Amino acid sequence: MLRRCKRYGQSFAHQALRYYAKDVRFGVDARNMLLKGVDVMTDAVSSTLGPKGRNAIIERLLGSPRITKDGITVADNVQLQDRGANVGAQLIRHVANNTNNGVGDGTTTATILARSIASQGCELIHERGANAQQLREGVLRAAQEVCAALTRMSQPLERIWEVEAVARNALNGDVKLAGLIGDGIYELGERGVFLLKDSKTLNDTIEVLEGVTIEQGYISPRFLNQPTAHKVEFTNALLLLTLVKIEQVEEIIPALESAKDIDLPLVIIAPHISEEVLSMLLLNQICAGMQVCAVQAPGHGDKQKTLMEDLAIATNGRLLENVVQLQRVETLDFAMVGEAVISAKATHLLRARGDPDEVHQRVQYIRELIKEAGTDDEVNELNERLASLLASVAMLYVGGANEMEVSEKKDRLNDALNAVSVAISDGIVPGGGTAYLRCIEALEALPTSENVEQNMGVEVVKNALRLPCATIASNAGANAQEVLMKVMQSSGNYGYDAAHNEYCDLVERGIIDPTNVLRSAITDAAGIGSMLATTEVLITEQPIEVQVPKNQVTRDLASLIGM
Repeated sequence: MLRRCKRYGQSFAHQALRYYAKDVRFGVDARNMLLKGVDVMTDAVSSTLGPKGRNAIIERLLGSPRITKDGITVADNVQLQDRGANVGAQLIRHVANNTNNGVGDGTTTATILARSIASQGCELIHERGANAQQLREGVLRAAQEVCAALTRMSQPLERIWEVEAVARNALNGDVKLAGLIGDGIYELGERGVFLLKDSKTLNDTIEVLEGVTIEQGYISPRFLNQPTAHKVEFTNALLLLTLVKIEQVEEIIPALESAKDIDLPLVIIAPHISEEVLSMLLLNQICAGMQVCAVQAPGHGDKQKTLMEDLAIATNGRLLENVVQLQRVETLDFAMVGEAVISAKATHLLRARGDPDEVHQRVQYIRELIKEAGTDDEVNELNERLASLLASVAMLYVGGANEMEVSEKKDRLNDALNAVSVAISDGIVPGGGTAYLRCIEALEALPTSENVEQNMGVEVVKNALRLPCATIASNAGANAQEVLMKVMQSSGNYGYDAAHNEYCDLVERGIIDPTNVLRSAITDAAGIGSMLATTEVLITEQPIEVQVPKNQVTRDLASLIGM
């Protein structure tokens, strides 16, 4: 089927029309085209891996170029002109995004593993006639065993220096930034929340702020005022708390007028806001310059009311429970917070101005409820309420000589914070690619399958597991094969320290990886990599420009509109 689009700006006797035709490739031709894109994407991303990973510079149409060592940022900016190759590149980007969305780190490792699995699989199919589906079964079986081996290898993260070590590895060896994260965890505990903000100086600093966090984010991304960070950020913001499902524009107008009169941002937290009301709020934001954001109220039913009452006490605001109260809202009914930071998943209200006595009474009340709770679920729910009321947030102020430097640091800090969070919850294993090398023994111990192609799939994963360590060594300027040989001849935590070009006990030196990051990386890579190898048909759109007499274009357009 052909789709036709007019090419604007032509005023000649002949006019160019662009048609889109479907280009269909099969078998070896299709897979080779995909692998071209896979190679380009992986080469770009893998260069950032390890403590001596290289920088990538990304052109931006507006503003300065972006310098980064963050694998997912590089992946998100790769677009190839060749449409078939671009499909392959985007499949690898999908691996990186899956891993990033799941655990927030390990995207470069997942990309390297996926390329290896895909390219080996295609080679076995092309040259040895392997059954693609059986090969995939073997790959998935091996990946499952690697995950089990990593779990057996894992050890808990218990000390602050280990937290700093995980952060330092994700930060490509930045000791100072890792230390700030360690300080924050020490102050806040393992469930501490970190937020990043541009510093007004060249220095990186941390400040612990009292605040409240709710596990709900903005209702619509169109409220974003910090699109690069995917956040809404307000200073000295009003907070409207209501249990009313806001369906009509008239119900929210008084609150908007009150906020506009005192020229302060407004955060609305409600159980539901209709599309009509959302559209009106966004119109005020775009056309009238009003700073506003709508957030879904936490919880449901009676639990929602209780959580909103907690929030009202913590912020010294009034909880509006019916439409009449909402339409008669006054300035004194609003809560006030020093800063509001709202992402897709959470809302952080900092420097909340709750009455200390009322907050204390509420805390004591919840503690009494915990004593009387009948089930573990009730206790956990009440502890979460207590943690929310007593919460603090670590604000990391990121300094730098220019926007590029600050942006690059933020990329690495986000990776580090995600890695620390995952390591705290799931434990750690030796870093530097060594944990994957130790998993090869587990694959060698697997019973041999009666199906030859499935055994080939296991071998594919065994070969892929060598590449993270080899890539780290190569990026550090070392002989990758020599490093692999020495590490594989050793055992346990012994491995290669690329930062110092030494062999040592990696855990003692603090070169460690979060267990779940490595599990997610191999799982995502095995899924997409083996699927790519089983591809038989590739369909892409190819533009075709045709010169057509101008009067013919006019007749075509006339027939389309019924003239």
